[in-house]
Amino acid sequence: MFQSWGIYSPKKVLFGVGEALLLSKEIEILGIRKNSKILLILDPAMKEVEFLNKILNELSQKYEIDIYTDVEPEPSVDCAKRAAQHAIEISPAAIIAIGGGSTIDLAKITRAAMDNPDKGIEEFTGIERIPRVSTSLIALPTTAGTGSEVTRYAVLTKGNIKMSPVSAKLIPDIAVVDPKLTVTAPPRVTAGTGLDVLCHAVEGMISIDATSYSDMIGFRSIELVFGYLRRAFYKGTDIEARYFMSMAATLAGLGPLNTGRTILGHSIGQTFGARYHVHHGISCGMSLPYIMEFYLPVAYKKLAKMAEAAGVRNSNTSDVEAANAMVKATWELVIDLEVSSSLKKIGVPKEELKDMADSTMRDWPRPNSPIELTVDRILEVYEAMYEGKLSRVQ
Repeated sequence: MFQSWGIYSPKKVLFGVGEALLLSKEIEILGIRKNSKILLILDPAMKEVEFLNKILNELSQKYEIDIYTDVEPEPSVDCAKRAAQHAIEISPAAIIAIGGGSTIDLAKITRAAMDNPDKGIEEFTGIERIPRVSTSLIALPTTAGTGSEVTRYAVLTKGNIKMSPVSAKLIPDIAVVDPKLTVTAPPRVTAGTGLDVLCHAVEGMISIDATSYSDMIGFRSIELVFGYLRRAFYKGTDIEARYFMSMAATLAGLGPLNTGRTILGHSIGQTFGARYHVHHGISCGMSLPYIMEFYLPVAYKKLAKMAEAAGVRNSNTSDVEAANAMVKATWELVIDLEVSSSLKKIGVPKEELKDMADSTMRDWPRPNSPIELTVDRILEVYEAMYEGKLSRVQ
């Protein structure tokens, strides 16, 4: 069978230590005239970072920079409306996002809202529901995790529900990935964003929409996560670890996430994470070993190859044994990053599991899942997560 597939990516991806200092040059290449107004949507946690000040000093010599810092973690619809209204009022020639996934997602939605003033932000939810974009967007990630700088997704919250617009028009024009911007991320953020990278790679490769292209990139991303995430977590100033985790995040976004798309792990993470205010990467990372075990019957060959990439497959082991080793190694990574493995331990009541399973099935059905999702099957995963015990892999 000959598979058909496409590639989603920015027009340009710049990667390397110090690349952020070349930002003004990239703005010129986009055709933005000197002294033009530029909206900078900035993670407020970055305001005192010395390296950022160098970037801003360089930009302010050529452009009128409007700095906007009303950024919420996993931004609400109301937060996005405020940002969009500000953008409409100042009418910038370009938008720059410097921050983590929430900041970049907010910038994506802001551009879409500014360029489609006749549409409400909630109308963007779903697949390819953004009519047009014309304003240039440049994204600089300050975490190694979401891959938002290269992906066609954004996540907003409304109450306890997460909403996800999906459109090629959300992809920034240019992604500038400078690992130096990630060294100030605290350990908890490093853990959550790093696990999100692994979720993107693993889920996107298990997905029935995975391709040879996305798998090739995904295996490299997994190799880098297992090689460098612990180092970045335990010593944030380890620039080599930050460099390769930034690479892993961007690769996972370009390949498995953009092409294969996520499956049950993100469905569960986005459900209980929104209800109990658990960081996106942490909630998805908590679910990852459990959904890998869930998919073992249909994906053990793929998981066995992941074990090779992760360096946890022993010689002369069967594919099933290697797949089990990959699940166990992922479990151990979550524990080493000081992330809970149990819903009970983070305060989720057992009586809520059935309702969460219903919500997961209703809100995030994942037709790209290689196992058909049902409420009963999802509930079994929630029950294992509640107890904090894998049922097959020891």
